[in-house]
Amino acid sequence: MAAPDTPVDGEQGPAKRIRSDADAPATPTPPATFLREPDVGISEFITPGWHGFTAIIKHRYADFFVNEIDPQGRVVHLTSYTDADDPEPPKTDVEKQIDELNVPADAQEAFDQAFVRLEPVLGTEDTQRIKQHLETVGEQTLEQRSLILDRELDKDQRKHVYLITNNFLPRQVTCETVDGKLKFIRRMPDDKPPKDNRRGGTRGPAWPHAGDFCYFVMQKENHDSLDVLQQIARALRCKPRAFGMAGTKDKRGITVQRCSAFRIAHDRLINVSRKLRGARLGNFSYGPRELRLGDLSGNQFQIVLRQVQGADAQSLQPVLDGIQHTGFINYYGMQRFGTQSISSHTIGISVLKADWQQAVDLIMSPRVGERPEVSEARELWCVHRDAKAAMAKLSQRAALAEHSILQYFAKHGAANNYAGAFACIPRNMRLMYVHAYQSYIWNAAVSERLRLFGTMGPVPGDLAIKDHGFSNTAHTSEPPEAADSEQEDEGTSRETPVLVTTENVADFSIYDVVLPLPGWNVQYPEHQVKSVYEELMARDGLLPSGLAEHPLKEYRLSGAYRRIVIRPRDFSFEWMRYSDDTLPLARSDSDAIENKHVPESIEFGDHLALKLKFDLPSSAYATMLLRELMRQETASGYQSQLSKKPDAD
Repeated sequence: MAAPDTPVDGEQGPAKRIRSDADAPATPTPPATFLREPDVGISEFITPGWHGFTAIIKHRYADFFVNEIDPQGRVVHLTSYTDADDPEPPKTDVEKQIDELNVPADAQEAFDQAFVRLEPVLGTEDTQRIKQHLETVGEQTLEQRSLILDRELDKDQRKHVYLITNNFLPRQVTCETVDGKLKFIRRMPDDKPPKDNRRGGTRGPAWPHAGDFCYFVMQKENHDSLDVLQQIARALRCKPRAFGMAGTKDKRGITVQRCSAFRIAHDRLINVSRKLRGARLGNFSYGPRELRLGDLSGNQFQIVLRQVQGADAQSLQPVLDGIQHTGFINYYGMQRFGTQSISSHTIGISVLKADWQQAVDLIMSPRVGERPEVSEARELWCVHRDAKAAMAKLSQRAALAEHSILQYFAKHGAANNYAGAFACIPRNMRLMYVHAYQSYIWNAAVSERLRLFGTMGPVPGDLAIKDHGFSNTAHTSEPPEAADSEQEDEGTSRETPVLVTTENVADFSIYDVVLPLPGWNVQYPEHQVKSVYEELMARDGLLPSGLAEHPLKEYRLSGAYRRIVIRPRDFSFEWMRYSDDTLPLARSDSDAIENKHVPESIEFGDHLALKLKFDLPSSAYATMLLRELMRQETASGYQSQLSKKPDAD
């Protein structure tokens, strides 16, 4: 088989023929109850002359590993459950002043020294009055225990007095300023001890760490990132917003990522980690800022494809080389749109039209193949409008959006306030629906761009942003998924694209070509692809220009840019033979910590597996690389059907 062609930077020529679904090998049709790739605009391929092969993606969740890559390009690993980089925090100016005071440990000695230090500021007479006042014994009223100096002091003088009384006399006196005058209140023996004020704060004890945020590495297995963070929040009795993360990760897999916790010490997280379902925490450290979505440069994937049929090392080598050097179409993968018959982008249409009843009805509609309790809950709502009974059937973990809607109706009883019910869904999830719609339009646009012009290089009318290599900003100018606000995308490495013309076309390669996600603040290509945006959105009752006019600010989509073709970094692969589909073929970070056996190939194993390892920039989908390699539907519904089939002869 000939090696696939590699595009030459800036070179134009006949458009490379892109394979469509009609050219792909015959594969079983997924059940209509599942979303398919063509439903979300995915239809084209790059590599010519290849008919693919059959294998199972994610036969086990332990066949799919993701390790985050931080902004400095380092792959994040969980290497210890207990190690913490916890240096002494830098001293504040207040702490430095306190250290210079050399407060005696003996209480009486500290009491005597206090007045020696107060005398230069307050004078002998006032200093003695204060000392005699504090030496008074017996029960007195608050007024009797108070002494006000009958003169005003400037701010620096008052600060000096506070420094002395707070550190030399913390159990004897409380000092206040009233109308510019100092008031000394003698403390009683049964008064609560004063709070530690060594860091200059007034709200609770000092935070003895080098930054307000504790960073930690989280490995999770077959759980959503938010689900695990909510588990931690419940265990610590704090709010979920205390936690931050650089990026969301696939549920079905073993993933490793960085997270942050505001003023939660690592020893508390270590204790919680032992009790978590499907997750472990470790590699603790401290720093000054919260981790936010987008604080990463990409992800490293290790993927096991099981029961490979129709390919071997010799036939597949040119295709693997082609993907490494040529890349693949940067489609938004099926995970972006959900796994069931009602796609997230369909709900997004209703959100963008502010049709809240339709949005709620779509979210609450029955789905085929769900667990019985979820189906019963949907029926109780859709048929009987019984929110309380439906909510009793439905756990928050099983269906967060549905639970939020039912909780609103059960609490308020306002069965027609669909806007209020939708607003109770967590904000990240609400934005997910409109982002999915942008992604659907983008997928359809890139399919048309490749059908018309191929992948040999840019053509006049394209938009281009120079590819500066593998970084957290190089491959996309879009806001991170579920960003705090659509309006914040102006600060997320947005570059203005260059319009490709006949004069500058040689300055760019196919890896520089971008297409916009629809919005009110983006340029559109100046060729036939522009009409894809207009026609598809018009079919849904929307206009690109109308995305600035939503009644709610958070749904006014400004748009962004995304590269149409990308290449993986550090691409490698390994063939393995095995016999037992229930045994792992790769080792996780926690397995390494616990010194578990490294899976090895069995010489005469019954089945063939292909293990891939590669890095992708943030927002790229590994399943789209697999699609280019296998020519096989990546919808989870289809893959589930393959996993259930008996082994081939």
